[in-house]
Amino acid sequence: MRKFIILFALCLLCASCSTLQKITYKTDDIIPISLKPIPITVEIKEFVDIREEMQENQVLFHLNKNMRKFKGATTCINSEHFYKNPNETVSFQVSRIFAEHLHLAKVFDTVIFNQTNIADYFITGDLSYLYGEQPASAVNNTNYFLFPGFGYVAVTKTYTSVAKIRPPQIVIEIKDLNLYRKNGELVKHLGDFRREYDEKLPVNASCWCIYKNVNDKLKEFNYDLARKIKEDLANISF
Repeated sequence: MRKFIILFALCLLCASCSTLQKITYKTDDIIPISLKPIPITVEIKEFVDIREEMQENQVLFHLNKNMRKFKGATTCINSEHFYKNPNETVSFQVSRIFAEHLHLAKVFDTVIFNQTNIADYFITGDLSYLYGEQPASAVNNTNYFLFPGFGYVAVTKTYTSVAKIRPPQIVIEIKDLNLYRKNGELVKHLGDFRREYDEKLPVNASCWCIYKNVNDKLKEFNYDLARKIKEDLANISF
Protein backbone atom coordinates (compact mmCIF):
# COMPACT_ATOMS: atom_id res chain seq x y z
CA MET A 1 0.00 0.00 0.00
CA ARG A 2 2.81 2.40 0.91
CA LYS A 3 4.52 1.74 -2.44
CA PHE A 4 1.27 2.54 -4.25
CA ILE A 5 0.91 5.86 -2.45
CA ILE A 6 4.47 6.87 -3.29
CA LEU A 7 4.06 5.97 -6.97
CA PHE A 8 0.79 7.91 -7.09
CA ALA A 9 2.48 10.95 -5.58
CA LEU A 10 5.34 10.78 -8.08
CA CYS A 11 2.87 10.86 -10.95
CA LEU A 12 1.26 13.95 -9.46
CA LEU A 13 4.65 15.66 -9.43
CA CYS A 14 5.27 15.02 -13.09
CA ALA A 15 2.30 16.22 -15.15
CA SER A 16 3.65 14.75 -18.37
CA CYS A 17 3.32 11.10 -17.29
CA SER A 18 1.17 9.96 -20.20
CA THR A 19 1.81 8.26 -23.53
CA LEU A 20 0.71 10.97 -25.99
CA GLN A 21 2.71 14.13 -25.35
CA LYS A 22 1.46 17.61 -26.23
CA ILE A 23 3.46 20.73 -26.97
CA THR A 24 1.93 23.38 -24.77
CA TYR A 25 2.48 25.41 -21.63
CA LYS A 26 0.68 27.75 -19.25
CA THR A 27 -0.06 31.07 -20.95
CA ASP A 28 -2.11 33.05 -18.42
CA ASP A 29 1.08 34.44 -16.86
CA ILE A 30 2.56 35.88 -20.08
CA ILE A 31 3.34 39.55 -19.57
CA PRO A 32 3.09 42.03 -22.49
CA ILE A 33 6.54 43.08 -23.63
CA SER A 34 5.25 46.44 -24.86
CA LEU A 35 2.50 48.88 -23.97
CA LYS A 36 2.34 49.84 -27.65
CA PRO A 37 1.93 46.81 -29.93
CA ILE A 38 2.67 47.10 -33.64
CA PRO A 39 -0.72 48.14 -35.11
CA ILE A 40 -1.29 45.24 -37.51
CA THR A 41 -2.94 41.82 -37.55
CA VAL A 42 -0.49 38.99 -38.28
CA GLU A 43 -1.13 35.38 -39.19
CA ILE A 44 1.40 32.74 -38.14
CA LYS A 45 1.63 30.09 -40.84
CA GLU A 46 2.43 26.56 -39.71
CA PHE A 47 6.22 26.23 -39.69
CA VAL A 48 7.79 23.88 -42.22
CA ASP A 49 9.21 20.91 -40.30
CA ILE A 50 12.82 20.32 -41.43
CA ARG A 51 14.03 18.57 -38.25
CA GLU A 52 14.74 15.29 -40.03
CA GLU A 53 17.26 17.07 -42.23
CA MET A 54 19.46 17.67 -39.18
CA GLN A 55 21.76 14.76 -38.31
CA GLU A 56 21.54 15.42 -34.57
CA ASN A 57 17.77 14.92 -34.67
CA GLN A 58 17.85 11.42 -36.16
CA VAL A 59 17.79 9.67 -32.79
CA LEU A 60 14.43 11.29 -32.01
CA PHE A 61 12.82 9.82 -35.12
CA HIS A 62 14.29 6.32 -35.06
CA LEU A 63 13.48 5.21 -31.51
CA ASN A 64 10.03 4.20 -30.28
CA LYS A 65 10.91 4.88 -26.64
CA ASN A 66 11.83 7.96 -24.63
CA MET A 67 15.28 6.84 -23.50
CA ARG A 68 18.50 5.58 -25.08
CA LYS A 69 21.98 4.38 -24.18
CA PHE A 70 24.74 6.97 -24.47
CA LYS A 71 28.30 5.94 -23.62
CA GLY A 72 27.00 3.09 -21.49
CA ALA A 73 24.50 5.19 -19.55
CA THR A 74 20.79 5.91 -20.03
CA THR A 75 19.57 9.31 -21.19
CA CYS A 76 16.02 10.61 -21.56
CA ILE A 77 14.99 11.98 -24.97
CA ASN A 78 11.83 13.58 -26.34
CA SER A 79 11.28 10.85 -28.91
CA GLU A 80 9.00 11.71 -31.83
CA HIS A 81 7.13 8.46 -31.21
CA PHE A 82 5.20 9.95 -28.29
CA TYR A 83 4.39 13.21 -30.09
CA LYS A 84 2.57 11.38 -32.87
CA ASN A 85 -0.92 12.78 -33.20
CA PRO A 86 -2.97 12.19 -36.37
CA ASN A 87 -4.62 15.59 -36.03
CA GLU A 88 -1.77 17.83 -34.82
CA THR A 89 1.83 17.50 -35.97
CA VAL A 90 4.78 18.79 -33.95
CA SER A 91 5.21 21.80 -36.24
CA PHE A 92 1.48 22.55 -35.97
CA GLN A 93 1.61 22.57 -32.17
CA VAL A 94 4.84 24.63 -32.03
CA SER A 95 3.42 27.19 -34.46
CA ARG A 96 0.12 27.44 -32.62
CA ILE A 97 1.64 28.05 -29.19
CA PHE A 98 4.03 30.58 -30.76
CA ALA A 99 1.07 32.48 -32.24
CA GLU A 100 -0.72 32.49 -28.89
CA HIS A 101 2.44 33.69 -27.13
CA LEU A 102 2.97 36.54 -29.62
CA HIS A 103 -0.64 37.62 -29.21
CA LEU A 104 -0.53 37.64 -25.41
CA ALA A 105 2.87 39.35 -25.39
CA LYS A 106 1.30 42.20 -27.40
CA VAL A 107 3.95 42.23 -30.12
CA PHE A 108 1.17 43.02 -32.63
CA ASP A 109 -2.41 44.20 -32.17
CA THR A 110 -3.69 40.75 -33.10
CA VAL A 111 -2.00 37.44 -33.89
CA ILE A 112 -3.90 34.53 -35.41
CA PHE A 113 -2.87 31.04 -36.47
CA ASN A 114 -3.46 29.38 -39.84
CA GLN A 115 -6.44 31.52 -40.83
CA THR A 116 -5.76 32.44 -44.44
CA ASN A 117 -7.03 35.72 -45.94
CA ILE A 118 -7.93 37.29 -42.59
CA ALA A 119 -4.70 39.10 -41.70
CA ASP A 120 -2.86 41.70 -43.79
CA TYR A 121 0.53 40.22 -42.85
CA PHE A 122 1.87 36.73 -42.18
CA ILE A 123 5.01 35.13 -40.72
CA THR A 124 6.66 31.95 -41.99
CA GLY A 125 9.58 29.88 -40.74
CA ASP A 126 11.24 26.45 -40.64
CA LEU A 127 11.31 24.36 -37.46
CA SER A 128 14.80 22.83 -37.41
CA TYR A 129 15.25 21.78 -33.77
CA LEU A 130 13.01 20.76 -30.89
CA TYR A 131 15.55 18.50 -29.24
CA GLY A 132 15.65 17.40 -25.62
CA GLU A 133 18.06 15.02 -23.90
CA GLN A 134 19.11 14.71 -20.29
CA PRO A 135 20.82 12.11 -18.08
CA ALA A 136 18.51 9.59 -16.48
CA SER A 137 20.93 9.18 -13.56
CA ALA A 138 19.93 11.43 -10.70
CA VAL A 139 20.47 12.54 -7.14
CA ASN A 140 17.54 12.42 -4.78
CA ASN A 141 15.86 15.10 -2.77
CA THR A 142 13.16 13.77 -0.46
CA ASN A 143 10.20 15.92 0.56
CA TYR A 144 7.15 15.10 2.63
CA PHE A 145 3.61 15.82 1.44
CA LEU A 146 0.32 15.56 3.33
CA PHE A 147 -2.25 13.36 1.59
CA PRO A 148 -5.71 13.31 3.18
CA GLY A 149 -6.42 9.97 4.78
CA PHE A 150 -2.81 8.80 4.49
CA GLY A 151 -0.85 11.33 6.52
CA TYR A 152 2.58 12.50 5.41
CA VAL A 153 4.17 10.55 2.57
CA ALA A 154 7.83 10.77 1.57
CA VAL A 155 8.11 11.70 -2.10
CA THR A 156 11.43 11.71 -3.89
CA LYS A 157 11.98 14.54 -6.32
CA THR A 158 14.89 13.83 -8.64
CA TYR A 159 17.22 16.14 -10.50
CA THR A 160 19.73 15.38 -13.19
CA SER A 161 23.35 14.84 -12.29
CA VAL A 162 25.11 16.72 -15.07
CA ALA A 163 28.66 15.55 -14.41
CA LYS A 164 28.44 11.79 -14.93
CA ILE A 165 27.35 11.60 -18.57
CA ARG A 166 26.82 14.92 -20.35
CA PRO A 167 24.98 18.14 -19.53
CA PRO A 168 21.23 18.10 -20.18
CA GLN A 169 20.62 19.66 -23.55
CA ILE A 170 17.54 21.27 -25.00
CA VAL A 171 17.97 22.88 -28.41
CA ILE A 172 15.19 24.85 -30.10
CA GLU A 173 15.64 26.57 -33.43
CA ILE A 174 13.42 28.21 -36.03
CA LYS A 175 15.16 29.16 -39.26
CA ASP A 176 14.37 31.56 -42.08
CA LEU A 177 11.71 33.60 -40.29
CA ASN A 178 10.06 36.15 -42.59
CA LEU A 179 7.29 38.72 -42.34
CA TYR A 180 5.23 39.19 -45.52
CA ARG A 181 2.35 41.36 -46.60
CA LYS A 182 -0.83 39.56 -47.58
CA ASN A 183 0.10 39.87 -51.26
CA GLY A 184 3.38 37.97 -50.69
CA GLU A 185 5.67 41.02 -50.63
CA LEU A 186 8.55 40.55 -48.19
CA VAL A 187 8.51 43.15 -45.39
CA LYS A 188 11.39 41.89 -43.25
CA HIS A 189 13.70 38.91 -43.18
CA LEU A 190 13.82 38.05 -39.47
CA GLY A 191 16.52 35.41 -39.86
CA ASP A 192 17.24 32.36 -37.72
CA PHE A 193 16.62 32.10 -33.99
CA ARG A 194 18.25 29.43 -31.81
CA ARG A 195 18.56 28.79 -28.10
CA GLU A 196 20.43 26.04 -26.22
CA TYR A 197 19.69 25.20 -22.59
CA ASP A 198 22.05 23.09 -20.48
CA GLU A 199 20.94 23.81 -16.93
CA LYS A 200 19.80 21.42 -14.20
CA LEU A 201 16.40 19.94 -15.07
CA PRO A 202 13.79 17.89 -13.19
CA VAL A 203 13.70 14.21 -14.16
CA ASN A 204 11.70 11.13 -13.20
CA ALA A 205 12.61 7.47 -13.43
CA SER A 206 10.46 6.77 -16.50
CA CYS A 207 11.86 9.79 -18.43
CA TRP A 208 8.50 11.45 -19.15
CA CYS A 209 9.61 14.74 -17.62
CA ILE A 210 11.88 15.47 -20.60
CA TYR A 211 8.74 16.44 -22.55
CA LYS A 212 7.63 18.92 -19.91
CA ASN A 213 11.17 20.31 -19.69
CA VAL A 214 11.15 20.93 -23.45
CA ASN A 215 7.78 22.69 -23.16
CA ASP A 216 9.07 24.88 -20.33
CA LYS A 217 12.10 25.92 -22.38
CA LEU A 218 9.91 26.51 -25.43
CA LYS A 219 8.10 29.12 -23.35
CA GLU A 220 11.41 30.88 -22.64
CA PHE A 221 12.36 30.56 -26.30
CA ASN A 222 9.10 32.12 -27.49
CA TYR A 223 9.44 34.97 -25.01
CA ASP A 224 12.94 35.78 -26.28
CA LEU A 225 11.84 35.44 -29.92
CA ALA A 226 8.89 37.76 -29.33
CA ARG A 227 11.24 40.43 -27.99
CA LYS A 228 13.57 40.02 -30.96
CA ILE A 229 10.74 40.37 -33.48
CA LYS A 230 9.49 43.52 -31.74
CA GLU A 231 12.99 45.02 -31.81
CA ASP A 232 13.65 44.02 -35.44
CA LEU A 233 10.45 45.74 -36.59
CA ALA A 234 10.82 48.87 -34.45
CA ASN A 235 11.96 51.09 -37.33
CA ILE A 236 9.44 49.91 -39.92
CA SER A 237 6.34 51.98 -40.60
CA PHE A 238 3.09 50.03 -40.83
